[in-house]
Amino acid sequence: MKTRIAVFVATLLAFAAAHAEDPKANHEPEFGGQCAMSASLGIKRPTSCAVVWISPQDKLYCFSNEQAKAAFMRDPEANERKAQAFFKDPDLYERLKKQQPQG
Repeated sequence: MKTRIAVFVATLLAFAAAHAEDPKANHEPEFGGQCAMSASLGIKRPTSCAVVWISPQDKLYCFSNEQAKAAFMRDPEANERKAQAFFKDPDLYERLKKQQPQG
């Protein structure tokens, strides 16, 4: 009996530790897991959600790779706004895209 309890407790602790370190455990990814940087550029690109960022608004964003995340993080507020608009308000996305500096 003690062995079963010990195994159960060890399993429970391992499960809790794995989920405490995994930001995806408590968040549903925005855009169904599409790459947030691609969305900010007006492109749908599926990801495995291996590269993620949790915004100050507690939203989970997935990226196709570390470079896409780094590009997104150069201006996370603007990129988040454009990505949200791309999926939820195409007219707003077009206005935000026109405001983007050229070059």
